[in-house]
Amino acid sequence: GRWVQGALESMVASNRRAAACLKGHGASACTDVTGFGLLGHLLEMVKASGVGARLELAAVPLLDGALECTAQGIFSSLQPENRRLARAVAN
Repeated sequence: GRWVQGALESMVASNRRAAACLKGHGASACTDVTGFGLLGHLLEMVKASGVGARLELAAVPLLDGALECTAQGIFSSLQPENRRLARAVAN
């Protein structure tokens, strides 16, 4: 339905403006959050860089319907792998 359409539109949106912004600030690496999600890619980058990161979870945008789907037990096929990454998180 509408949630799937919104997710598909998000996936095909261009990252051109974001890339230009990152380049303008001297970024030397970046990643998208598809596949292994935000946590998986963030951990990969901070581990390789020898740094840490802090996330403001309330500021992370969610796709429409994401909370409703998880409340119904509907998850990504990669969710079990992503869930294992939670051990690397300190609250």
